[in-house]
Amino acid sequence: MANGYSRINEQGETAPKGFHYMPDGTLMSDAEHIKIYGELKIARSITNFTMETDDIPSSATSRGFRVVGERGAVFGVQVSDGEGKFYDFKTMTFTSTFTSQNRLSITMSGGSYSGSILFPADADGQTYTVFLFASPHHNSELSGFSTDKVSYTTTISQLADTVITFAPSSTNTNNYTSGSLASGVNATSTASPITTTENPITINWKFTNASHDSYGFGLIVDRDPVDTDWYFQTTEAISSNPAGDGVSNDKVTVADLTNISTGMELIYHKGTTAPSSTTFVTAIDIRTKTLTFSTSQTFEDGETMTLRASGSSNIEKATGALIDFSTVSTIKDPLTKTVRAAVSSSTTVTLDGTYGVGKGATVTGVGFSNASSNPVVSVSASSSGGSMLMTTAQTLKVGTKLYITPNVQSFKIISTPVVSRGSTSSVTIYLNLDNFVTIGTVS
Repeated sequence: MANGYSRINEQGETAPKGFHYMPDGTLMSDAEHIKIYGELKIARSITNFTMETDDIPSSATSRGFRVVGERGAVFGVQVSDGEGKFYDFKTMTFTSTFTSQNRLSITMSGGSYSGSILFPADADGQTYTVFLFASPHHNSELSGFSTDKVSYTTTISQLADTVITFAPSSTNTNNYTSGSLASGVNATSTASPITTTENPITINWKFTNASHDSYGFGLIVDRDPVDTDWYFQTTEAISSNPAGDGVSNDKVTVADLTNISTGMELIYHKGTTAPSSTTFVTAIDIRTKTLTFSTSQTFEDGETMTLRASGSSNIEKATGALIDFSTVSTIKDPLTKTVRAAVSSSTTVTLDGTYGVGKGATVTGVGFSNASSNPVVSVSASSSGGSMLMTTAQTLKVGTKLYITPNVQSFKIISTPVVSRGSTSSVTIYLNLDNFVTIGTVS
C-alpha cells in the first residue's frame, strides 16, 4: 500500500529537491527521514485527470481523457453505464461480463497519458460513470485533484432525442372540418437537444371550412403565416401569491420552472380566465421560483396559469429548440358558385349552395354588375340552395358562374420548418390560425 510519503501534496505543490511531504502535509528532508526511519519509499503521484464531461448526444460520441502524473505511477480506468455494463477498451463496446479488457491498466512512462472512450449511440439516453484508480500496490496515489488517494469518479450524461410535434391550432374549431385540425395532420421531428444539425420538416396542411348552415361562411386568409404565429404553450400551478391569495399582484411563486422563460405571454391567470390586459413574464428568480409579470393580476393560490411563447426566439428560450419558420406559404382554392334560378333586377341572388360565401365578399362573373360598391350583405345558408343578398340589384341567367373573393372554402399551408436543435423535452409547437385567418360571417 502507498505509505503517504509524496513529492506532491494535496494542493498539487511539488516539494523542493531532496524533500518530500509527510502524511500530515508537512515537509521533511529525505536524508532526515532515512536517518530516523531507516528507509524512504516515495509514493508516485497521479496529479490530474481531465475529460470533457458535458452532456453528449444520442449518437455515438468519442471523448478523450488525459492523466497527468509521475513517471512509474500506475493507474487504471474503468467505465460503466446505467445498466451495469462495462466498457471493453479493446473492442470499444460495453459488455455484461467483466474481464481484464474492461479495465485499462497503465504504468506512466512519461508525464502524461492520453486515451479515449467511445460512447455508443443510445436513442433513449444513458448515464456513464468513469472511474480512475491509483494502484496502492505499486506505491501510487491520487494527489491534488481528488480527496480520495485511491479512486476518483466523474459522470457523463447521454441525452435522449426529443420529439417536436407541429400542429395547427384555432379557437374557431366549429368553422373547420374535423379533419382539418385532427392530430393526424401533425408533423414531427426527432432531434438531439444538444447538437446542431439542420433537419427540415415537411408540412402540407389543408384546411376546409365546415359545411354547416351556422359556420359555413368561408375562411379569409389575410396573409401568409409569420414567425410569431408559431407558439409553444405550457401550464403551471401557482404555489402562492406573495401579496395574498386573490390579491392583485405582479408576482407568483411556482413549484417548477421547466419550459418557462421571460417573454412568455400569460394567456390565462386561472383556468380559462384571461388577464385583464396583455401580460408577459418579465423576470424569473430561479432560487425562489418567483415569476414577475408586466401587469398585476388577481392571482389565486393553487390555480393553473397558461403561458405561451410565441415566435422562434421565445420558443427557443422556453424549450431549447432552435427552429427556422421562414419557409412558409399559403395556397387558396378559388371559390365559385352557380346561379340556381334566374335573377331579374333583384339584390337576392339564388345559388346552388352557399357554403364559403360570407358577408363582405366580392362577387364577379359574366353579367354581374359591380358599377358601385357591391359587397355581399348577408347569406341565407344552404348546402344545395340558399341565396346571397347583394348591395346592388342583379339580372342573371341560370347557370351563371360566379367568382367569390376573398372568401375560400379551403386553403393549404405549405411549410418547411428547419429544426437545428431539438427541445430539452418533447413538446408541441402550434401554428395559430386565428392570427391570419378571419372567419366569414352570415351578416
